Amino acid sequence: MRKTINSLGETRYVEYLRMKNSCYLRFRKLLHIIRHKSDYVNGISYYPECEHKSKSQILKDQLRFAWKYGYVEDYYYTYGFDRKEMTQDKMASYITPYYPFLRKLDHLNFQNPYYDDFNGRMTCRVINQEKFYFYLFLSRLGVPTPKVLCFIKNRTVLYANESFNIDKSLSVKEQLQRLFTNDMDAFAKPSDGMLGKGIFKLLIKEGKIYMDGVQHSMEDLIDAVLSADYLIQERIVQHEKMSALCSSSVNTIRLQTVMDKDGNVIPFGPGVRIGRMGSSVDNWALGGVFVGIDAETEKLKDIGILKPKYGTKVTEHPDTHIVFKGYDIPYYKEAENMVVKLHKVMFRSHSIGWDIAITKNGPVIIEGNDRWEISLIQAVHGGMRYLLKYF
Repeated sequence: MRKTINSLGETRYVEYLRMKNSCYLRFRKLLHIIRHKSDYVNGISYYPECEHKSKSQILKDQLRFAWKYGYVEDYYYTYGFDRKEMTQDKMASYITPYYPFLRKLDHLNFQNPYYDDFNGRMTCRVINQEKFYFYLFLSRLGVPTPKVLCFIKNRTVLYANESFNIDKSLSVKEQLQRLFTNDMDAFAKPSDGMLGKGIFKLLIKEGKIYMDGVQHSMEDLIDAVLSADYLIQERIVQHEKMSALCSSSVNTIRLQTVMDKDGNVIPFGPGVRIGRMGSSVDNWALGGVFVGIDAETEKLKDIGILKPKYGTKVTEHPDTHIVFKGYDIPYYKEAENMVVKLHKVMFRSHSIGWDIAITKNGPVIIEGNDRWEISLIQAVHGGMRYLLKYF
């Protein structure tokens, strides 16, 4: 009995320390905001045309976030919370703050899906994160996805398309030299990379090698693909409507799906990620524009959002000047139906952020991400707190 009481007392003491520490951290955050208040009240507004809150009210909002959650809201200005019309009730319709929600998302996708008969030990997260596994998985199911030409892992050519007839008795560099004597139009990307980092466009034609449009030597290319675990995929030729938005990047639909406790898959928050001219990637984190899609009309919404350090909001593409409002997105419903069906097969994944290219023949799945951005979704669609019933 004494052991039981002591164990219970220890548990309560640990909980007390955790609560005390939490309050301490909140006070530290409050003091930090007060000391550096100019950093929090002088942000660049995404809605300069609107009437704004006073600086004292913005400071109160930031302090309220810090006390309630232990965090500030990093996307306060992106969501337009600085507008006078954004009352406490309206702000409460958003999922905030960003990082605690991301941790919950990680937990659900990695450890404990509530519909999982194996108590969370068997999730699909590794399939999402490892691009080569994802390619094999989709290919086996017959789902359209870019063909993998080569996979380099641990400085070894683990896989090469049979058409290249690679001699495995040669050294790795000799294998790659033979591989790269073939013409190819491809993308090279780290197989477990995120946010578009390390991706480059690869064109080999008549013995000349171009990486992101710049001519390089064979040695440069080999050094690049041996610097990490690299996947080389055949380039997608996108639909002319998607190319018109920005021709230098493959502009993809980003669409999220979540599975409820009954195994139903719910799509939400669709949008198009559009690159900037000269960039080979469309990632929002690297300066791309994110524009919401109206799922009913299959057309773009009014505004595009840039990540804070790259700008604010725009109504047309900054380079091509395509106006977003009412712009048709081909094959949107087909893309939505495809990922809903695929998520049902990946039934151990709680939620997935899909990257989908659109070709003249229909949608092609590029990636499935277990860490998807609630911030850019809410920036174009408004508060999505109603989704928390699935989380």
